[in-house]
Amino acid sequence: MSEQTMQKGLLIAGGLLGLGLLGYVLFRDKEQTVEDAEFTIVEESKSEKEDKPIPVKKVIPVVEIKPIVSLEKEKKAIVNKPEVLPEPNDDFPLKLGSKGERVYQLRVYLLKNHGAAKGIITDEFDAITEERVLRLYKVKEVSEQLFNERKMGKIKKQQKDGRKEKH
Repeated sequence: MSEQTMQKGLLIAGGLLGLGLLGYVLFRDKEQTVEDAEFTIVEESKSEKEDKPIPVKKVIPVVEIKPIVSLEKEKKAIVNKPEVLPEPNDDFPLKLGSKGERVYQLRVYLLKNHGAAKGIITDEFDAITEERVLRLYKVKEVSEQLFNERKMGKIKKQQKDGRKEKH
């Protein structure tokens, strides 16, 4: 590098440094003087309430202690009554708990005519069958009259004997 280029570089660097110092000195006074500013920042002193910690109430759970009861006394106190379900039958009206050939015919009829059966067709009138009968016929039980009017009894239960029919 030539000596002249080096002098120019030092002159520029010195000028920038001088401008920086001059700016600092001039603007330092303006920062300290609040009167020259367009707006004033007011610092509020913190109140004593903020300095004090807020007391927190501790909640202590209450545990109820029950006396220990011997097993013999507990057995005497608990009486289990088994729910007696009606004997499954095939008599009319067909209702929840009915079981037999007519129930099977009802379920096949619902499947063929309404598509209202899923899975394996059994001969038990269960809650699903009751819900479908209620939805389709607006009754909870299938009377003999309804059974005969809809010709549900024409379907016979197929016997599974493992042999294939010849065509």
